[in-house]
Amino acid sequence: MTMKKKFSLIAAVAVSALALSACSSAAPDAQGDGESARTVTIVTSNDAPFSFVDEASGDLTGIDGEMLGAMAESLGWEIEVVVTDFATMPQTVLSKKADFIADGLYVTDSRKETLAFSDTWYVQGEGMLVPANSTFTSRDDAKGKTVGVMTGTTHLEIAQELTTEANIKQYDSQANLIQAIANGQVDAGFTDQAVVAWSLVQNPNDKVKLVTPYDPYFPGTIAAAFRKDAESDALREELNGALAELKATPKYLEILEKYGLNEDNTAE
Repeated sequence: MTMKKKFSLIAAVAVSALALSACSSAAPDAQGDGESARTVTIVTSNDAPFSFVDEASGDLTGIDGEMLGAMAESLGWEIEVVVTDFATMPQTVLSKKADFIADGLYVTDSRKETLAFSDTWYVQGEGMLVPANSTFTSRDDAKGKTVGVMTGTTHLEIAQELTTEANIKQYDSQANLIQAIANGQVDAGFTDQAVVAWSLVQNPNDKVKLVTPYDPYFPGTIAAAFRKDAESDALREELNGALAELKATPKYLEILEKYGLNEDNTAE
């Protein structure tokens, strides 16, 4: 059984237990000193590099996972994790099976109709990947050139803005896109910045590089998503306070850089 499947089973048990009471609660006083840690439940789709369970340690990790860990430590929170499909995360929060979403979730107008978002954790959009010896510094440099994207992604729109259909190459996986760029088959490729950055951390390739600084065509802001009620509003404000403290420390950028991101991705 894979870690993802095993953790999903654990999470399913947690969901059943949580349905009997409110998600956010005081944990039993194990030390007998009169103080209780607050237990807060988050939902994730176990999605690397954003928020996922490390197979070796069993800990929640990733960009969002590590930021949450730092914030929870400063707040004295104990974090419980529910794992579900990405598409069902909002309903998990709305049905009170989790307190909030922490999983690389973009802030969008449609999501704001039903969810309340925290302050921005970080920003990210698509990344522009080029051969290591490329002199490209922006999308404009790729105009009229051969451009690569993954099949079925919105990044095709970027390619269509830059070049002709004959010069667009589509690939069925990010690995194949990276290899095509490394081989010089395309002049520039566009894919999710955080995902490709994490891929290059895990599997370094000195034949390709991400253009930086880079102004994305599809910019996005990442935040935690809560229910719209008084209890959740108070929890969200607590988290926002801890987030502001985290951003004022070197650890904030260190977490981003660990996963291949940089100062382009920081949020005020």
